[in-house]
Amino acid sequence: MWSKKEPIILWTTAYAPLIALMIGGFLYRNGLLPQGLSEEEWSKRLGGQIWMAEALFLLAVLGGSLLLYRLVIVWLLGKPAQRVRANRGGRRYAIRRFEKLPASDYTFFLMTLLLPRLALDYSSITHFAVSLLMIVFIIAVFVKTDTIATCPLFFVSGFQVFKGTISEHSTEAEKEDKELRREVVLLVREKDLDLGKKYRGERLTGNLYVVSREDMEK
Repeated sequence: MWSKKEPIILWTTAYAPLIALMIGGFLYRNGLLPQGLSEEEWSKRLGGQIWMAEALFLLAVLGGSLLLYRLVIVWLLGKPAQRVRANRGGRRYAIRRFEKLPASDYTFFLMTLLLPRLALDYSSITHFAVSLLMIVFIIAVFVKTDTIATCPLFFVSGFQVFKGTISEHSTEAEKEDKELRREVVLLVREKDLDLGKKYRGERLTGNLYVVSREDMEK
């Protein structure tokens, strides 16, 4: 099971492109970049088309961020996923229902990506500091409220994200006691789930489980 460290790493990584753009903009506007990367140098190299340098920087940030996303998610999910696939970890569960997470669950994260608009004046240390503090506060909120399922790193993980109901018990026992079923979020390799099969799942944090069909490796 994960501690608080893993969600903090995931959410901090999720905001890495935003933080990189803010830091890059601050250094650029305040002339703190090395001479070879100054606006004058780029303007000479690109024939005055400084927008091309900004576009290249943006592409570099996006490409680097996607690579970072992939590396971090593989690092954090690799061992738990291997354990459940090899039947060496977690418990056996039946999945009673599942559905994709609605797009509305990602709304808050997407809205926070508009934070750079608070720091349009990149020469202002005050705007820059306030924006960074807001990102730290938002990450703390995400970790505290256990909303890790909406972290964008899962989009490059190779896993599907589902809301679902799981149980370790028979349907007869569940009719007697509704509390035997758990409402969880599932990370699974398959694009679809078979309600007639048994799965092995390991709880990562909160209501987040990584699961694999038991007969996948047989």
